[in-house]
Amino acid sequence: MARDADGFNTDLVRVPVTGTIFMADEGTSIPAAGTKPEPKQWKPLGTFNDDGVEHGFKEDTQEVKSWQRGVVRVIVTGRVLTLKLSALESSPTVLGTFYGAAPTVDKLAKSVTFHIKPNVARPKASFLFEWKDGDEKTWRMHIPTGQVSEVESPKFSGGDAVVWGMTLQALGGGEALAEWQITDPAFYAEAAPDTGKQD
Repeated sequence: MARDADGFNTDLVRVPVTGTIFMADEGTSIPAAGTKPEPKQWKPLGTFNDDGVEHGFKEDTQEVKSWQRGVVRVIVTGRVLTLKLSALESSPTVLGTFYGAAPTVDKLAKSVTFHIKPNVARPKASFLFEWKDGDEKTWRMHIPTGQVSEVESPKFSGGDAVVWGMTLQALGGGEALAEWQITDPAFYAEAAPDTGKQD
């Protein structure tokens, strides 16, 4: 659908019906558009509570002021990009990400131990946030270098599922903080309106 006479295009209204976040070794490339994340590379953080994922984005700015006209320009000096989630699966991937610790497996006892140290240098990783609005509309945010920057205290009670709340922060460095890969017919048609037309 093209924009109507008032400039509206309701085909671009999106509802993230389902999705999750995957993690991989730092620097892992985003999967090709239209392909699924490779299970050997990308480990899912699984099922989240119904708050979904919160995408935080803020900028540090500096105003350039002139003597005659006040503020004449605003310079962006830094950006902070985060993804906040509340994981419902108590999986090795989730606990390892939450505590910043690798599991120790005891095959004889069939048990797994996490050693929670008083200080930790949290490992860096790549993250892939993927959500869908139907089968044909897939939005992916790829963070090539990120780290857990904040966690929330889990609660253990008989009436509720254990929730592992954490915030993932994009670190960037010399790279981009993140990138969106959008495989969505209506979005593509708006971005490339002349595709397919003959000269």
